[in-house]
Amino acid sequence: MKELVFIESGRAVTDSLTVSEVFNKEHKHVIRDIEVQLEKLAEAGEKDWGVSNFGLTQYQHPQNKQWYNKYSLTEDAFALVAMSYVTPEAMKMKIKFLDEFKRLQEQLQQRTPQMSQLEIVAHIAQQMVQREKEDARRDQELQSLKSGFNTLTENLTAIPDAAKVVDLVNEYARWTRIGHNEIYNRVYDIMKDQHGIDVPQKVKNEREKVNQVQIAAKGKPYAESTLKSKVNGIDVMVRNGWLEKFSVILTSLLAQEKANALPVFEG
Repeated sequence: MKELVFIESGRAVTDSLTVSEVFNKEHKHVIRDIEVQLEKLAEAGEKDWGVSNFGLTQYQHPQNKQWYNKYSLTEDAFALVAMSYVTPEAMKMKIKFLDEFKRLQEQLQQRTPQMSQLEIVAHIAQQMVQREKEDARRDQELQSLKSGFNTLTENLTAIPDAAKVVDLVNEYARWTRIGHNEIYNRVYDIMKDQHGIDVPQKVKNEREKVNQVQIAAKGKPYAESTLKSKVNGIDVMVRNGWLEKFSVILTSLLAQEKANALPVFEG
């Protein structure tokens, strides 16, 4: 079995990867458990305790070489996270962890006071650097989202064309993972409620007229795919001057999705 507890910056710690492996849990679930505890600590006014006992760092995955977050945990932090792991096997492993913490704590106490203090200072410095990197990353994410809102504001005041509206639909689909037909129908429903404009009915009427001409000339209607290519919702809205209303509604929906994605930072 891998080393359960190790010395890092003058303290006995374990980490979320070790907890994940030993308790047979996905690492993302252990991260979730840790962050739930950090939120509870913050709500209880114990945010500083959380920062002192949970150290956020990163590791490189050996297969895809991508960088991911992980946490180091002191003995107290480990006990807080693992308290919900209550199966018989989990209880045995918690005892092994706590025994290892005790053993390494005894080793640390045998070191000279000068060395222990130096390692503690190094740990604090490392934590400060890591927090500065995390703050910089969050600032970058926030700036990116703000830039997206500026683009949305420009879209609200600009006169749309068909190509830009299609791009807007594609962007909304990427943010929400919703199919394109569902997006159009969602906006059409809002247009009907707010403006009394029934785009699907208008499209249906125009397709029937086009088919009647085709039947009179050729004796048979268009294939459905051909008919859809000849008469579609975008073209109908352009001809009737409704495209701007569609664009404004969809831009507003996209703005709401991006607002929901804004990170919430604690002061």
